[in-house]
Amino acid sequence: MSSGIMLLLIVLAVSTLLDPLPLDLNSASEEDLCRLHGVGLSTAKAIVEYRETISAFCSVEELEFVPGVGPATLESLLPFITVECPDVPADRSHFLREGEPDDTLLTVAFLDVGNGDAILLQAGESTWLIDGGPPGEGAMRAPVVQRLRECGVESLSVVAFTHPHADHIGGCRDAMEVFHCNMLIDPGIDFASGVYEGLLQYAMDSQCGYEVLSGEDSWNLSDDVLLQVVWLERGAGSPNEASAVYLVTCGNFTLLLTGDIENETIMRMTPFQTPVTVMKVPHHGSRSSLFPPWLRKTAPQFAVFSCGRDNPFGHPHTEVLRAWEDTGARILRTDRQGNIFLYTDGESINFAYSFLP
Repeated sequence: MSSGIMLLLIVLAVSTLLDPLPLDLNSASEEDLCRLHGVGLSTAKAIVEYRETISAFCSVEELEFVPGVGPATLESLLPFITVECPDVPADRSHFLREGEPDDTLLTVAFLDVGNGDAILLQAGESTWLIDGGPPGEGAMRAPVVQRLRECGVESLSVVAFTHPHADHIGGCRDAMEVFHCNMLIDPGIDFASGVYEGLLQYAMDSQCGYEVLSGEDSWNLSDDVLLQVVWLERGAGSPNEASAVYLVTCGNFTLLLTGDIENETIMRMTPFQTPVTVMKVPHHGSRSSLFPPWLRKTAPQFAVFSCGRDNPFGHPHTEVLRAWEDTGARILRTDRQGNIFLYTDGESINFAYSFLP
């Protein structure tokens, strides 16, 4: 070997030591990660556990979701880490044909109730309301009452709710009174508020049926439609995080109703998540519910945002809209399209809209 080549190899070796190649987060060992400044053994273990149990990294920014890695640590590591993420085509195998169903087996209405959620499910003889939106102002009935009338609803089989915040239960009592509902289903989350206590008192005074979710509940809304509770953590850190998550299934159609779950709960759900046709985006499109690996796993054909026009929270947040669009989902919004109606026979899907004051 010539002295010139030998000198070049020595220079390359020294430069590598002084300026090492960035570590790939998806392949680096715990030992390699521990060589990074500010990364101890516990953090290195957490990084490996994250990529093996939750998701491979698709960007270095996702490192911030790993326990023990905060914004300052991430910023200091950026020059020394990289992500080699295979460019795998997005899964579209669960997408349904768009068009008028041959025979509508399930109708879903995402009701335009302003700042809140209210979802109507109609299948066979069953008419369920999941969440009731906010209460009315003064002596006025809650917005959900007018929206249900617009849908031609005469009676409700069941009113259920994901969690007891006022923007989800404020209209439940009015809906039960006006539409003669005799069954209330409660996730059983520990929370004190006048709205929640008033709803429970109404259920007691009216002697309607009352059930508390067990966490493994399921109901056949018809021979073709199944409603299941797929996640419920009453001990989560807040009522939002504790929201009951419902899955609606009709043939090859699936709809995930997520309440206001946020990233702590979403991270725990992610290893078990499967793709869905339609996603009711959690927490009205708040950035507190933006966990990229979960978005990639759900990979919905449609993402529905339930939020009020010109709301003071800025929902949906711009980065959340962009993230769902990046999954390939088509975006639907109650603040833009009003009531959003979905019709399916389990093989095809169709939408209609009514934008009303």
